[in-house]
Amino acid sequence: MDVKRMLTLVFGLALVSVVTKHLVWQVNPSTRLYRVGYDYSYSTGNYIQFFIMLIIPSVAAFFLYRSSFKRVDSFYDRVVEVAKEIFLVLDKNKESVLVIAIAVFWVFSLMEHGFFRNLVEDKNPFHAPFDAYHEGEKVGFLYTFLGNHEALKHMFLIHGYFLEVLTSYLAYLITPENHSLMGFRVLHTLQVVLSWLGVIWIIWEIAKFIPGKENKTLFKLQFILFSVILIFLEGSFFELNYQQGFFFIQLGLVFYFLRKLSNSQPSSKFILAVSLLIGFSIPLGPLYSTKYGLMFSVVFIVFVFLLFFHKEYKLSLLGSLLGVISSGSIASLVLGFEQLLELKKMFVYLIEYYSPRFSAPLLSDANEHYLWIPQLIIAILIICSVQLIVDFKKSQKHQSFFQENMHIIVLLFLSILALKGALDLSNKGHFKEVASPSLLLLFVLISNWLGKSANFRIFIVNSYRSHKTTWILILVFFLAVNMHPKEAFRHIKPYWKYISANDDFLIASRKYSYFEAVEEMRPEVKDMECFYTLNSEAVWYYYFKKPSCSRYHMLQWAIPKEASHEIISSLRDKQPEVILFSNYNSSRGLVTSHLNPEVYTFVYKNYRPYKLVGNHWFWKKSSGGIHGAQLIDLEINKKITNLVYANSEAFVFLDGVLKLKNIYNIDALYIASVGQELPIAVAVHDANMVRVKSGFLEIPLSLKIPMISISPGTKSFQVWGYSSANHERIKIGQKFELDHTKIKMKNNEL
Repeated sequence: MDVKRMLTLVFGLALVSVVTKHLVWQVNPSTRLYRVGYDYSYSTGNYIQFFIMLIIPSVAAFFLYRSSFKRVDSFYDRVVEVAKEIFLVLDKNKESVLVIAIAVFWVFSLMEHGFFRNLVEDKNPFHAPFDAYHEGEKVGFLYTFLGNHEALKHMFLIHGYFLEVLTSYLAYLITPENHSLMGFRVLHTLQVVLSWLGVIWIIWEIAKFIPGKENKTLFKLQFILFSVILIFLEGSFFELNYQQGFFFIQLGLVFYFLRKLSNSQPSSKFILAVSLLIGFSIPLGPLYSTKYGLMFSVVFIVFVFLLFFHKEYKLSLLGSLLGVISSGSIASLVLGFEQLLELKKMFVYLIEYYSPRFSAPLLSDANEHYLWIPQLIIAILIICSVQLIVDFKKSQKHQSFFQENMHIIVLLFLSILALKGALDLSNKGHFKEVASPSLLLLFVLISNWLGKSANFRIFIVNSYRSHKTTWILILVFFLAVNMHPKEAFRHIKPYWKYISANDDFLIASRKYSYFEAVEEMRPEVKDMECFYTLNSEAVWYYYFKKPSCSRYHMLQWAIPKEASHEIISSLRDKQPEVILFSNYNSSRGLVTSHLNPEVYTFVYKNYRPYKLVGNHWFWKKSSGGIHGAQLIDLEINKKITNLVYANSEAFVFLDGVLKLKNIYNIDALYIASVGQELPIAVAVHDANMVRVKSGFLEIPLSLKIPMISISPGTKSFQVWGYSSANHERIKIGQKFELDHTKIKMKNNEL
């Protein structure tokens, strides 16, 4: 068999088959019924189409194999010669194969873990990072920023000025009209990739901490080992996110500086320049990411303290101090001193209120399967501490001990700080988020042990030199089995289509009637000065292109009573005609009625239900509020008994179907305590789910009742409905009781 003819046959047959498929597809009917039970046979058409797809490639194969194409044959000859030359070059430079394998490994890994997993893959509208809540945290500030010269006075930032304000503003500047949302998502993904690049740099510096030319081999082995472990543990032990990019770049710069100080005699210019860069980054850190910027600022203090044990400490301190002063001065000039004071107030606010509002118990049913993460972190910290204590006792000079272990002490302190952040929240996501410093600490310990084990190090280096081909084959194979080219590039086609999507497409892709609600309400919101939503989905400010009426864009972050009163004052002053009261997401996951009762009381007295678009319930300004509605009674065919008590959250879940004896137009259902008549939990239903069956009106009922805001003396509750068409409050069925003793609270607190 002629190899060249066979190759021509294979490639030609593939091309002809693709052309044939498109040809048959073009003559196919534009609409086809598929497995819907209609009495229509497609057999004849199927046989004809299959025959066409068989006969055309078969005829082509006959001519392809029998024909000789000189240009094709000469192309094969050139390919063979090039392949031979490449093989000879690689045989002479075996280590270049290893370098290429490492590069390909990281390209595949970044494409999988950085780009496509974040930007394209997750289609759940309520999963981070691009759900209405988390995306709203960042894009919701855009129109407040555009409409105010000193925007920070009208905002309350959580994650950072760059992440929450400048990222969406940059997307607004660089993208066409109605494409800013995708521009933000691309920039957000690049921020995740920046975190990966920072970690790769740190691993590189850790692997190079062992000095000496003979240890170049050990450096390669360590870098490959740490890289593979990092990818293997991503998702199970740790996760990198968009907030950590600048933080890891700062840490990489510190490790680079410490390595140069430890392993060489750097010039004064180098020491001054790098220490200046480190100091310059300190004020920028909290502006980029509040949490990680403050964390690194504390680590910087430890770093400065350790510099006193180095002979070049004066020059290092001078450079760092100049960097901090110059960066702080530039930030003051750009933002203004008053806006920097606003940022300081936000930092203090977060430190004071973040943990009490969002902390969760470390030992709970929800965390049972993830406790191995903090346990492993604790083990790493213990091992590192023991190693440092042993080395300290063995060292003859304390100065030399601190010089040799500066990078270990910095990472140890950073790991402890990160662990503290995880304990403030104690859930799976935050366990994984803060585990990366501890993993890097483990890499440092392994590298340190290899550096001290002279016999083992010499054995590895000699073995590599004697059996270089075998070692490289093993390492390349080790990298190859941990590459996932299919996972990395399976989104290439939808990726390029996806990044050109406009805002309307992205809003519609959320489903749950977001697009319909925006289209329905946009004309009514257009002339308003501002907009406000009680459901903590700040993305609505972007959808309606309106600033928030309050600097607390998200009600969930208005923690003390003073914050609630500030929101009320803003609503009273700016008087938005329409607000978003609730929707599916807020009724099931972002319940805030028990956290900010003052705001809800104000809304009940000054707004009444207006429009229900899908599951999004908009309320309109009304002098009488909901109390001005006419009262009507409706009966149901059975009592409410399907209650589920959730001790972990102090909620009572009420799910089921209400069967009303009267056919009546009801927009929404809510629960109120008997005698109070103010909603304490809302269940906004989709009108498409309501149906008439056997003479009853069936309405799905699904809501969460927050027991923590209800006094133990309140035992009786009532289901209410509301009809916006007639401005009527509808008392549904008889009262029912909730048992406080089934929710394990003490003094009405968890």
